[in-house]
Amino acid sequence: MPVVIICSLLIVGTLYVARDLIIPVVLGLLLALLLMPLLRKLQARKVPDAVSAFVLVACVVVVFALGVLTLAGQAQQWLADTPQLLSKAGQLLPANAGPLQHLREATTALQEITRSEHTAKPVQVEVASQDTLLTVLGVSTHFAGTAVIVFVLAFFLLAFQHSLVNSVLGNGTSFDDKRNIVELIRDIEEGVSRYLFTVTLINLALGATTALILWLMSIPNPVLWGVLVAVANFVPHVGAFFCMAILFIVGAVSHESLMYGVGTAGAFAVLTSIESYFVTPLVLSRSLQLSPLAIILSILFWGWLWGIAGGLMAAPLLAMLKITCDEFDSLRPLAQFLAGEHGKNGKPPSVT
Repeated sequence: MPVVIICSLLIVGTLYVARDLIIPVVLGLLLALLLMPLLRKLQARKVPDAVSAFVLVACVVVVFALGVLTLAGQAQQWLADTPQLLSKAGQLLPANAGPLQHLREATTALQEITRSEHTAKPVQVEVASQDTLLTVLGVSTHFAGTAVIVFVLAFFLLAFQHSLVNSVLGNGTSFDDKRNIVELIRDIEEGVSRYLFTVTLINLALGATTALILWLMSIPNPVLWGVLVAVANFVPHVGAFFCMAILFIVGAVSHESLMYGVGTAGAFAVLTSIESYFVTPLVLSRSLQLSPLAIILSILFWGWLWGIAGGLMAAPLLAMLKITCDEFDSLRPLAQFLAGEHGKNGKPPSVT
């Protein structure tokens, strides 16, 4: 037991210290698994893996670049205006006695504390149009470098998947052992790919529907909020509450009406409830569903370890662990815990 604890601490420490290297690698693996179902369809049409991988990754790069160029400027402007937005939202709160008054007084006090006489007067900086791209991206060579690593790694994982599997198997195992290992790898890969692909489609649909409703409600930048919803929904439960709070503030400030903010957040609450309680359970098979407790614990752990990126990857990583555990009898109890009540009727034993 002490050895297990020490090894676990060493692994966690390594994951934390080397996070700048490991996070792009994990993202590249997840992207490759996400695109795998599409690659299989192209394989069925006799398209070479390298060509298929290049086309798929190139499409993702184009969509990603267009999204950044189109939406990042809007996001940057909203972030820059966050203090003013919070101030406007606070002014919309009723001034009657009670908890809301105390909340308002606390907000005002906090603003006074952070406002010092000796604070330097903020300087307005105008960015030339030719520097807009760099400003929008952060840019952060770190951001650009991470994106390049993710896309390049995803391409190689897709294009040379068979060579990678063969190199892992080596020459020292029998044909039957190799076949069993390949089948195991294929089962895990298909399960994870199906989960990622299905969840991504659900999140995109939720984001598009949210953007459409916000557009009908005359909320500014509806596409930006739709993209935020689609991305944040990769963090189950927590992402929905985060988006609900953001949309409440945006709706209230945009129309200078507290009730409009409530209506905006309420409309999204209805959408995300339908997605969480009806669409996702209906579309995902029972073997791919995860326990809410396990999800929250995973978000807390990976968020603490890798920050926002870890929080976004928490549920996919948990799904990978659960699907892998499903393939081994000795790990079946852990798989059932990760599935919660969905794991009571688990799949029959497959690998000893």
